[in-house]
Amino acid sequence: MSPQQDENVEVEAAKDEESDVTESNMKDRSSDGVVTFANTQQNNDSDDDDDDGDGEERNLFVFMKGIKEDLKARVPLYMSDWGRPRNIQTVVNATVFAFVIQLIPALIFAELMDRQTDGNLATAETLLSSGIMGIIYAIFSGQPLVIMGITGPVALLLGTSFGLTERFDAEYFPFFFWICIWAGLMHIISSMIGLVHLVWKVTPFTSQIFEFFIAITFIYASVRDLIEPIYFGQGRYQVDRSAQYATLMIGMITFYVAWTLHFAEQWTILTRQVRVFLESYNTLIAVVVGTALSYLPGVELSNNGAGGLERVGVIVPWDWQPTADRPWVTNPLSGIDAGGIMAAIIPGFMFFLLFIIDHNVSSILTQSPKYNLKKPPAYHWDFFVLGVTFIPCAILGLPPGNGLIPQAPLHCRALCTRKFETDEHGVRREVVSFCEEQRWSGLVQALLMFVALASFRLISWIPRGCLFGLFLYLGVGALHGNEIWERITFCLMIEKKRPKIPVVREVKWMTVVFYTFIQVACGFCVFGVAQFASVGYIYPALLTILVPFRSYILSHVFTERDLKYLDPSDKTEEEQEEEHRRIRHPRQDSMSTVDFESDHVPHFGDFRPDALKKALKKRKSKDEVDEVRSLPPLDSA
Repeated sequence: MSPQQDENVEVEAAKDEESDVTESNMKDRSSDGVVTFANTQQNNDSDDDDDDGDGEERNLFVFMKGIKEDLKARVPLYMSDWGRPRNIQTVVNATVFAFVIQLIPALIFAELMDRQTDGNLATAETLLSSGIMGIIYAIFSGQPLVIMGITGPVALLLGTSFGLTERFDAEYFPFFFWICIWAGLMHIISSMIGLVHLVWKVTPFTSQIFEFFIAITFIYASVRDLIEPIYFGQGRYQVDRSAQYATLMIGMITFYVAWTLHFAEQWTILTRQVRVFLESYNTLIAVVVGTALSYLPGVELSNNGAGGLERVGVIVPWDWQPTADRPWVTNPLSGIDAGGIMAAIIPGFMFFLLFIIDHNVSSILTQSPKYNLKKPPAYHWDFFVLGVTFIPCAILGLPPGNGLIPQAPLHCRALCTRKFETDEHGVRREVVSFCEEQRWSGLVQALLMFVALASFRLISWIPRGCLFGLFLYLGVGALHGNEIWERITFCLMIEKKRPKIPVVREVKWMTVVFYTFIQVACGFCVFGVAQFASVGYIYPALLTILVPFRSYILSHVFTERDLKYLDPSDKTEEEQEEEHRRIRHPRQDSMSTVDFESDHVPHFGDFRPDALKKALKKRKSKDEVDEVRSLPPLDSA
């Protein structure tokens, strides 16, 4: 959610009485400077089967075709991306909002990587990486509204692959250099031959398991880091537990504040502007509250600066040097042999498998039709640019990143001017009237990362308990809205209390239970390998295998009719919103003062390829029709 210049005007829905543009009034405009749009609707219908919402199947394995089409569409619009925004305040608000919602998770994942890589990758490297990648992507990408940063899956992959250096007797940063080089090459080559198209094969079956896996990973890691230091099994090595109990208390208070404010927009108290602000900056407010509590007498527990609570481990003041004792520029041939260089292909390939799904889903959700974007996407070129960002990460020893969920879609939403309309069914829906499509917000929020690097003294005040509490919040937040978790909760309900959504109405309940069991089992299998196996770094491959597993195995286990409701890849955004309303607000009528559409934060599981392809195609056709209508009338003969 974002506090921007909303048009909070309620209007009664009125169907657009304007008749559809037909072949007759789309006058044929010949070579005299006029464009022909004959049989537009018929062409739209026939193209639906082979057009993947601007990610065409015909581009697969055709060298450079996708990139050429992306550049042809976006290059003429490049200078307009740097033009003066229609509403500067909206862009400023979106910039600050994007910076805050990226900074807090970055600190969390930096803490995770710091522990799992023995301090080689920490806060300084994470923020510097976010800044450099963000600048490159904002300037050179086709769609600059996508926010780049370090994600939880990246932190987990870097942590699980850290042990490979010992196995191949290599120093960490030369090995890390080759991981990034191999991964970057795979991204660049795949974008050239159109492999980006394969993301449209991902169905909700896989995306829901991906999100479920991330949720249980975050919850497990946060609870482990909050509870483990105070358990009673360490004997004489156990330090004073009072500081650890204080850390646990601060973590739970931080989680409580963030989770409570997560639903602030649904409150019936305070003005809408205040509620939007509280929900938008809930993580920042939670950090401020937790940090303030940590300095209360009896909580800090330090003795003349010694002991006490653990806080974020940064060098104050920062001397702009790496966290580990090393130079910034990595020598790729020092401390590694040919075997280690070739072995780096394995985690590099895991990065490729992770990003071809994670980044492209983030990009597609950011360009969702509901945001009413007018400029075309550039999926192939953007994936090429993502591959290029691996190069500075390799040279400087910085963690690579990709498009963020939910930060990137929320950044796009923050740039929108919105209003609420009541449709013909009496349901209030959020409608975007305009979106500021520009590069300034993405660029400036990346530059603000360098301001954060210069503000390490402020960051050093934050207790680690705050970060663990927010880590727990991210995990619980990922579960909230995940359809696997929703179906698990339905199993605990008596039959008549289950919300009457399509999967409950149309599918036998034992079939739903069996399908959910398969998804839960897959999620925990991936979690078990990632957390406890020596080959935990292969978890992106396990997630990728779920795509053919769904296509070639489950299609023979369940009927096509059942899969239509269990794995609804064609469910529209309106249908998703209605289901969320029925699940979360079963007793609220449709005319409630609660704005249900604002309640839903974008989730990875929201990716519905078939529905998005159709919506993107429809939007493209509508833009063509609008272009024809905007042309001046022909002079009469």
